[in-house]
Order: sequence, then C-alpha cells, then structure tokens
Amino acid sequence: MHEVVPALLGLGGDSLFARLLPQYGYFAVLIAAFWEGEAVLIAAGTLCGAGYLDWRLTILAAAVGGAAGDQIYFYAAHQRAARLVQKSKRLRKLYPRVSKFVLRHGTIAVLLSRFAAGLRITIPLVCATAAMPPRKYSSLNFVSALCWASAWVAISYQFGARL
Repeated sequence: MHEVVPALLGLGGDSLFARLLPQYGYFAVLIAAFWEGEAVLIAAGTLCGAGYLDWRLTILAAAVGGAAGDQIYFYAAHQRAARLVQKSKRLRKLYPRVSKFVLRHGTIAVLLSRFAAGLRITIPLVCATAAMPPRKYSSLNFVSALCWASAWVAISYQFGARL
C-alpha cells in the first residue's frame, strides 16, 4: 500500500523521496502553513494516512507555521496602527466602531478567521488596530491554528488511509 504515494509522484518505494519525507516533511509543512496551508495540509494529511508522516507532528508543524504567519501580520499592524489611523480620515471615522466590534466579538473572530476565506490575513490586522491585547491574540491564534490543522489533517488522513 505504501508504494502508491511515491508511485503517484513517479518515484519508487525505496526512493530518496520515501527516505527523506519523514525527516523533512514536517519542516515543509511548517513553512507552507506559514504562507498558506489548506492545499499543503490536504497533501500532508494524505501522506499521514499512507504512513509517511506522523499525524501528530504534522498537526504541530502546521499549527506553529500558521500561527507564526498570523503573529507577524498582527505585530506588523500593531506597530503601525496608530499612525495609519491618524493619517486616514476614513480610518479615523471607522476605527471606534471596528475597535468596539473586535473587542466585543474578538475571540470568535480570531478562532473562526482561519476557516473563512480572506479573513486569515484581515483578522490579525483588525485585531491589532482595535488594540486587542497581544497575549490574548497570541493565545487565540494558536488555538485557532491547532484546530485548523487538526481538521484538515483529520479529513485528508482518510484519503491516505485508503490508498
């Protein structure tokens, strides 16, 4: 059964791919999840199901990579938020309302943002400009990333288990 995945990639079962994947696959998952992750998590979860990667390490790598990317967005916006708001008449007008919304519903917004297209980058920026405390955002961000990685790996694991 474990020859199917390398065969699909045009490689033999005793190939370099089969030997290196368990060692370096987690780093690749971490880096890919930093930028964008669903497609990589589908592939990685399938490889977990086929026995090439450990699902626990794959979830951990994806969660760390995904959370790290969002943390960078958050801190980049956090440092520039006051300046951006002051420079823009439109932002000065909207800021009180957006800030109030994020502070009231911020927990749900952060937890679900990873599962909604287009919100993964937007929510960290809004949370930062709405002055969500960094410790709160970081905690929620990692929990969200862990749930996101777990869901995608669990779903795609089933495909690999049937190969």
